[in-house]
Amino acid sequence: MNTYIFDRLKKAIRLGAISFLLPLSSLLTSCEDVPMPFNNPELPPEPDVVVIDPVGDGTKENPFNVAGVLAYMSTMEADVESTKDIYVTGVVTSVTESFSTQYGNATFVISDTDEGTNKFTFYRGLYLGNKKYTNENDVNIKEDDVVVICGKVVNFRGNTPETASGSYLYSLNGKTVEPDPEPTSAEAKGTGTQADPYNVAGVLKLISGLGADVNSSSEVYVKGVVKEITEQFGTQFGNATFKMVDKGYDAVFTAYRVLYLGNVKYTDGDQIKEGDEVIVCGKVVNFRGNTPETVQGSAYLYSLNGKTGGSGGGGGNTSNVGTIDNPKSCTEALTIIKALEDGATTDEAYYVKGKITKIITAEDKIAQYKNIDYWISDGTSEIEVFRGRNIDNTDFTGPGQINVGDEVVVLGKLQKFVKNDNMIPEMAQGNYIVKLTKAGNSGGNEGGDADAGASAAKPFTPAQANAFVKTLEADKNTEKDYYIKGKIIEITGKNQFSTQYGNCTFYISDDGSDKDDKFYVFRTLYIGNVKYADDSWEKPKAGDEVIICGKLVNYKGNTPETAANNSYIYSLNGKTK
Repeated sequence: MNTYIFDRLKKAIRLGAISFLLPLSSLLTSCEDVPMPFNNPELPPEPDVVVIDPVGDGTKENPFNVAGVLAYMSTMEADVESTKDIYVTGVVTSVTESFSTQYGNATFVISDTDEGTNKFTFYRGLYLGNKKYTNENDVNIKEDDVVVICGKVVNFRGNTPETASGSYLYSLNGKTVEPDPEPTSAEAKGTGTQADPYNVAGVLKLISGLGADVNSSSEVYVKGVVKEITEQFGTQFGNATFKMVDKGYDAVFTAYRVLYLGNVKYTDGDQIKEGDEVIVCGKVVNFRGNTPETVQGSAYLYSLNGKTGGSGGGGGNTSNVGTIDNPKSCTEALTIIKALEDGATTDEAYYVKGKITKIITAEDKIAQYKNIDYWISDGTSEIEVFRGRNIDNTDFTGPGQINVGDEVVVLGKLQKFVKNDNMIPEMAQGNYIVKLTKAGNSGGNEGGDADAGASAAKPFTPAQANAFVKTLEADKNTEKDYYIKGKIIEITGKNQFSTQYGNCTFYISDDGSDKDDKFYVFRTLYIGNVKYADDSWEKPKAGDEVIICGKLVNYKGNTPETAANNSYIYSLNGKTK
């Protein structure tokens, strides 16, 4: 038999069904029966062209071949991930990045044949068992290896079919390693504040809404129990790395290279050990899409078995720091500050309520510094808010976001600042607004409290969304997504969903009637954050209840709305998928 054809048959047996352009019987004909091309008898017969048929259903028991996964992805839009994990088998034709102990993952291309006529990319996926590659003695990947990979798939930028974040090598040359069972997780709790830290389940839920390698917009507090210590605190680098869990559960959050108590490098003090109860503070990230952890250089150990660190100097009364709903008055805060030594700061952050009496920072400097110096009062005592940040610990971007007469609840440490023998009571740098009630707005703040608009469970009303967006700098999209709930007032024909543009435009109000506080939903995408591409899909109509999710913008400084093609219908009459 022709050697080329024999090799292809072996490959076919290994990789799935194939159909040849010539009947199989013709392939088995002896070489003597095949006539040579009459025009050039010196040339050998050209090999037969092989067409690979799609095989499999993408399950563990019956993986797709590469032709199969490409056929499966042919209807997927660019950059939209599959909703489930897909298993794909193939032969490695090229290795872009071998597995390494530095990152623990690899990138390589697989095809149905060693010629690589069809291609699928395994992109930065983990090793066997869905774990990082940590042992250089383990078998690494090379060309001609036969693999089964598992993960969600995506057509990156519309031209590169590949695995999405979270993929892994399921089988290598017949060696299969099942991943560990899904870790058990507690009920998500906490708001991420100092007074009400997230538990591990809570911060994992927060991180699940972030894209791979996208940092959280603000610092959060996370409470848990030390499960494993990767790097103990040392005087060389002053930080430590350890894994945290909720007691009785095994879902893991990693405190990565966090500083010591008081947000300083470790020089001497208590060490952490397994079983310790800790609270860490810092920004968080889903590193490479598969490791929820603190952002390096942006986190510290806030509490170790109840012990906290700080700048000392008396510390003040830390037994009752107040809450968002029951904050300290300026007079109470002033009493605490007076008890401090000169220049000292409290160990704990306090919630302090007052009305803004004076804004110090010049209007043309606010966008530059991204914070504001201002004074607040309860009618009896005044406190300076030093370099304060906006609601939810976000940047100030321009004047008008807070004004004299607005009522605020600020979270921050208290400081006794002394200059030229004059004592200035302050909320120290690092503070931020957790609740803002605009002057003359008895209905609340630009979203109610720090959580309003942050989730589908607690969305803005249209009126709240309008109030919030009016405080934003003109024509600058919000950095994070917000949720708004309301009923559609009307959709004109030209603004209805169509397959041409894939988006829709309409107004919403709390009850579906046309009123002054209606909110403008501009060019929003369909359910699932995809373009409307099928006329059989349900179209929204007047009276429908929707929850919109996306970025917001104060268009030209006078029209609060969703940013074009940067929002989508999260829920339509309760339907989310």
